[in-house]
Amino acid sequence: MKVFQHEKQLRTAGGLTVTDITDEVQAAVRDSGIQEGIACIYSPHTTCCVRVNEFEDGFLEDFAQLLRRLVPSESYYAHDDWDRRTENICPEDMEQGNGHSHCMAMLLGTAGESVPVREGELQLGTWQRVLFIELDRERDRRWLVQVVGNA
Repeated sequence: MKVFQHEKQLRTAGGLTVTDITDEVQAAVRDSGIQEGIACIYSPHTTCCVRVNEFEDGFLEDFAQLLRRLVPSESYYAHDDWDRRTENICPEDMEQGNGHSHCMAMLLGTAGESVPVREGELQLGTWQRVLFIELDRERDRRWLVQVVGNA
């Protein structure tokens, strides 16, 4: 069994932006030399996530509207209450609260996806793409892909 890991950096535009990273993930799978296995794509950030879905304008608009209805940025979040919060404080968060971004991330589930690899290719459905979703403000981010399997 072989293990291959690749890391990619990106600068997001902020505020519910979705970046299609499918081609870069597929390139990493090919570089791994693994023919049969699984690719795990992961975001090591609490206000970002990786999801597999369709990269289509109408869906992305619907998705953003749904999240904004469920988790409005204008609501009170204890995470942003600086008279109350005493843990994990980042000075830049004090300028612009991101409690809503953390809540959105929790609703979306895990920080990553696992996709089967067969004959050196991601086994995605016809319209499926690997999406990196930024739920917070513009930031420098990274994502990882780890491919495990047989060459």
